[in-house]
Amino acid sequence: MELFLLRHGQTDYNAEKRFQGRVDVPLNQLGKLQALKMRDQLLADLSQIAQFYTSPLCRAKETAQLIAPDPSIVKVDGRLTEIDLGEFDGRLETDIEQDLGTENYDAWRRANFVQGAPGGESLSQAMRRAESFLQDIVSAQGHEKIAIVSHQGFLIALKSVISGDSTRQALTRYRQRNDEIEVWSTENAGLIRKLCIAST
Repeated sequence: MELFLLRHGQTDYNAEKRFQGRVDVPLNQLGKLQALKMRDQLLADLSQIAQFYTSPLCRAKETAQLIAPDPSIVKVDGRLTEIDLGEFDGRLETDIEQDLGTENYDAWRRANFVQGAPGGESLSQAMRRAESFLQDIVSAQGHEKIAIVSHQGFLIALKSVISGDSTRQALTRYRQRNDEIEVWSTENAGLIRKLCIAST
């Protein structure tokens, strides 16, 4: 199965470097433009994508709706929601860094969600959601091409499950910008290609 992995377009929280996690923040104007540019880059593949699965958070749903050629193929799945950032949700990165100290904050950021935020979710917990989702779609949809519109943290967890690699080096490679599309294969257990880096 080929999976087209899309991170949602930019939000004001992204632009402000504010953690959003489960906070339901909509796309900003740049985010909408990024979604439309991703759709343009996907034009050659759209007719072959059987289903768009999206997180229930509005920034992901809106991205999926702007890209999918038919709203009937967009399906919301709660397992694709962002990693819960607990006490960090809604806070500026600079404020958290000041509270934790630069060294501790940098170490947490480099760990790519391996250690959950206070009161939040760890990467291993998100990986259990990702594994459940992946098993269901492979079972239900076989070798079809599927698009998944989600978030930085959850996509890191999903790529860890597909590849079977959750080393620190791999997690750093799994990070994805708001305007990038990656195509992954469940059979090859890894990245096939970066479809585009949209110009914004």
